[in-house]
Formats: sequence, structure tokens, C-alpha cells
Amino acid sequence: MNSKEVDQILKSYMQLKTDLLKIAQCIDCCAEEEKEHYRTEALHYSKKLKKLKETIEETYGLKICQCCFHPND
Repeated sequence: MNSKEVDQILKSYMQLKTDLLKIAQCIDCCAEEEKEHYRTEALHYSKKLKKLKETIEETYGLKICQCCFHPND
């Protein structure tokens, strides 16, 4: 696997993180009847994020630290 492919995988990981943060913000500001929907979505994204992180670490031997990424990287 070349560096462009790894870069694309890491960008996908960061996009999942960004989407999860947006969903979490919706939970804080949405109407009460919408909160359950956004909680379910947040759980779904959280599971996908964890699975992708584990796959990246196992496949490429990369250790992904949660504090190392910034949204504009």
C-alpha cells in the first residue's frame, strides 16, 4: 500500500470523527423529540469509527492517538 492510499484511509477516519462531532452538536441543540434520533446516529458513527481505527492499527501497524489529529489536517 502506498502513502496516498494510507492518506485516504486516514482522511476517511477524520471525516467520520468530524461527522460524529457534528451529530453530537445536534444532540445539544435539537428539539427533544429529535434527540433519540441523533443519539442513535452518534452510536452508529462511534461504532464505525472504532472499527476503522482498529483496522488501521492492525493492518498498518499505526497507533492512532485520539489527541493527535486536528480538524484542518
